[in-house]
Amino acid sequence: FSGGMRQRVMIAMALINNPEVLIADEPTTALDVTTQAQILRLMTNLQQEHEMAIVMITHDLGVVAELADDVAVMYGGRVVEQAKVDDLFVKPEMPYTWGLLGSLPRLDITAARLEQIPGQPPSLLHPPPGCAFNPRCAYAFDRCREELPELRAGAGVVGEGHRFRCHLSDDERARIWEAKKAALQAEGSAA
Repeated sequence: FSGGMRQRVMIAMALINNPEVLIADEPTTALDVTTQAQILRLMTNLQQEHEMAIVMITHDLGVVAELADDVAVMYGGRVVEQAKVDDLFVKPEMPYTWGLLGSLPRLDITAARLEQIPGQPPSLLHPPPGCAFNPRCAYAFDRCREELPELRAGAGVVGEGHRFRCHLSDDERARIWEAKKAALQAEGSAA
């Protein structure tokens, strides 16, 4: 059996009892682009046909952009940002999300290099104190290393329901995000 055939069999088995919610954990991992598109189309058709919700667990932000309505970004076992998918891609609020989006190739900008998040993910058994992302965050300060940020909405948030965990002030996050966007656009126009 091919990877795509295995995925189709797993989806069929999951739908036997007509669930209201289908949990799909990395359903397109290790599939070629054509098979990936077929699996996503199949899942979308089945979702509409069976009027069910799909909870997609994936590291592939391209799949998220194509399939999701709402997204929860997780880091170190916690939700660090939650938003409508379009809001998240337009104005992410959390430094980890900035890093994720900066690591994606984009068709609209020719970047010389993709962003990489330095360091290693945290141990889930022995997480760092405070924000789990603080050892890898270029913007971390003392409070980040001591206190876990609450999941909250900020003043500059685009859409309703957009929440994130970050101790940076609304003004500071907005300034950093605008500088990141400007640098990316300048790099793209220079390439």
